[in-house]
Parts: sequence; C-alpha cells; structure tokens
Amino acid sequence: MIKKQIILPTLLLATILIGGMTGCTSSKSPDVSQADNGTKVSDTSTTNSPASNTPERAKKREEVRKQVEAVLTPDQVKQLSTKLQQGEKMRKAVLSLNLTAEQKTKIQDIFKTAYPHRQGQSQNNS
Repeated sequence: MIKKQIILPTLLLATILIGGMTGCTSSKSPDVSQADNGTKVSDTSTTNSPASNTPERAKKREEVRKQVEAVLTPDQVKQLSTKLQQGEKMRKAVLSLNLTAEQKTKIQDIFKTAYPHRQGQSQNNS
C-alpha cells in the first residue's frame, strides 16, 4: 500500500518534469527560435530582407572592402580588418579611421557607386 502511494506520485511528477523540459528545449517549427527570455523570435535568414546574407551580397561586400582597402594605408587596412573582425559595420569602421580629405572623397565615391540606394543615408552619416 505504501509503495503505491509513493510510486504513483513519483511517476506523475517525473512525467510532468520530463514533458516540461522537452517542451522548453524543442521547437515545433524550424524557422522559429527562442530568445533568452523564452519569447519566440522569427528567423529572418530565409526571408528576402535587405539584411539577408546571400552569396551575392557577400561577394559585393568583399569587392567594396577591396576597393576601400586600395585607398587606405597599410596601417589603416590593419585597423579596418580588426574592426570588421570585431563585428563593426564597414561604413562605421571606415569612418572611425583617421582619413585624409582625399581618402574620404574616394571612399564616399566607392560607397555611392556600390550602394546608390543609400545616398540619402550616407549624407546623414557624414
């Protein structure tokens, strides 16, 4: 009699705990992930948003980076590489370098040619 009183609640509790843990760790949809606070956040990597990291965009960013590096001094190239590896955006990293007036003009032309849809934004950031 005592064994039934102990075993039944123990099994019930174990079932609830295991079910609750698996419910918290597994996702029912591959395009949804959970943030640290438990709220669900949609995964935008498969959408056609401007921030998508497609191979074409990566290739274009690499070309722009090479063009910008051609304008910079070797020390500035090292500084830029460090900032980019730390996750800083290209435009912000370039603007934080100690650029000459000639370098600024050349780099602005590179950005305007590469990203013509951002001309209004680049004027605000300069």
